[in-house]
Amino acid sequence: MKISTLELLKKLQKRYGVRGKPSGSFGKIMQKLLALAFSELGYRNIVERGTQGVDIDITSGQTKFAVEAKVTEGTSIVISPDNIQALKERGYDGYEPLIVVLQLAPLENWKCARLAADEIPTGEILIESLRRWRVKDLETKLSAVFDGVVEKHFSGVEQDGEQYLKKQLRQAGITSKE
Repeated sequence: MKISTLELLKKLQKRYGVRGKPSGSFGKIMQKLLALAFSELGYRNIVERGTQGVDIDITSGQTKFAVEAKVTEGTSIVISPDNIQALKERGYDGYEPLIVVLQLAPLENWKCARLAADEIPTGEILIESLRRWRVKDLETKLSAVFDGVVEKHFSGVEQDGEQYLKKQLRQAGITSKE
């Protein structure tokens, strides 16, 4: 991602924090921005969940992904047993698990890992350990649109947080479940 995008995200992180405020948490804001980026890429039947379950469902043709999104400043992420269970449950409806990670650091981009639910380790895992499952073409496409999504929506998010993004999701035809 561009340095300017990282700076905007850091501003949002500082404003909304990890635990969140009445207008939203940084993690949920990032999840909604990611859903908008998937929409920009032409994915359809997008469902973004602010509560339990997988974070985002997306489809493109016959491909259906259940997305677990993670944002970190470190080199690892935490995958909980609840995350794995939610991914397995979406598998019953034909959705493949997709772990999508953004490390908030200069020159980092989204990393996407496509693997079976029973292959996903639980607990703290190094982002680098997802390398063998990475989906490079999706990473490239996602990275190409994400900077623009952040730039386009930054002012609205800065002012109104998740409420702004919920309106944008509706306008894009994305189902948001709270």
